[in-house]
Amino acid sequence: MNLRKATKLKIINIRVASSHLEIDLNVDTGDYARTIENLGFEIKNAINIDLEEDEEYNEECAIKRYIELFNEERFWEAHEVLEKIWRKNRDEGIQGLIILAASLVKIQENNLDAFKRLIIKAKELITKNQIPYINKEKLLRKMDNALLIMKPFKIEREDLGSIQKA
Repeated sequence: MNLRKATKLKIINIRVASSHLEIDLNVDTGDYARTIENLGFEIKNAINIDLEEDEEYNEECAIKRYIELFNEERFWEAHEVLEKIWRKNRDEGIQGLIILAASLVKIQENNLDAFKRLIIKAKELITKNQIPYINKEKLLRKMDNALLIMKPFKIEREDLGSIQKA
């Protein structure tokens, strides 16, 4: 079935994860939930990528949220939570994490050439820079494996551990 033709919606993109489907829509109305339900889909987990208003938007909070979203295969949203931090500090390690998430979006879009190109760029940035709050060696091994098997991976909780930015 061609979803665009069947629904007459302006579908920008569709991403397929192992446990969910992400559909980017261009809708004129603010009632996205009704639009999705009219398609016959159930909204199971809407993601808010903004940190709480009263919570300071700092690097540690953003990276923790990035890891949560990344492990849920919400790679687009994971990439977005680091954008504010990167715009402030232009840290190339943070940029590497952003590109890593973007590379896995390409797997969800079944664009494996773009995945390879982006994950190699992410690996270069992550290798050359410090990655705060994440065990860089474990992450690089997982990235190498992802290049071989062309599948997403998770960043283990222990990777957050007590590793601090040097």
